[in-house]
Amino acid sequence: MSNSYKNIIFTKHALERMDKRSISKDKIWQVVNHPDKTFTPKSADKNDSGGYKNNIGNSKKVSRKYLKKISDRKYQAIATYLPKEKKYLVISTCVRGEDDKQNIIWWIIKKLFSKRTY
Repeated sequence: MSNSYKNIIFTKHALERMDKRSISKDKIWQVVNHPDKTFTPKSADKNDSGGYKNNIGNSKKVSRKYLKKISDRKYQAIATYLPKEKKYLVISTCVRGEDDKQNIIWWIIKKLFSKRTY
């Protein structure tokens, strides 16, 4: 899977989360480029711009949370704008109110060894 799409670069972590959560690159592109809401997550390590401090290259960048509802799914992305590249670096993604898909092996083990009440 390529780590870029249009004006977005995805971290390995973001790609793994997207795969686990059945989120397409196009959906995240829509979230970041046309969000319903954007804000800076609360952090004890904020910079003067009000965003998270991220060490990307030699400079500190500001990450923001982007939210968009598409077809009854509430998508979220944490991304940093990279002005030199004119692209967004997506750090993580999720769908609010949905659990991650569980690995089938762990699901079977959990079912086999869960406490049964009689």
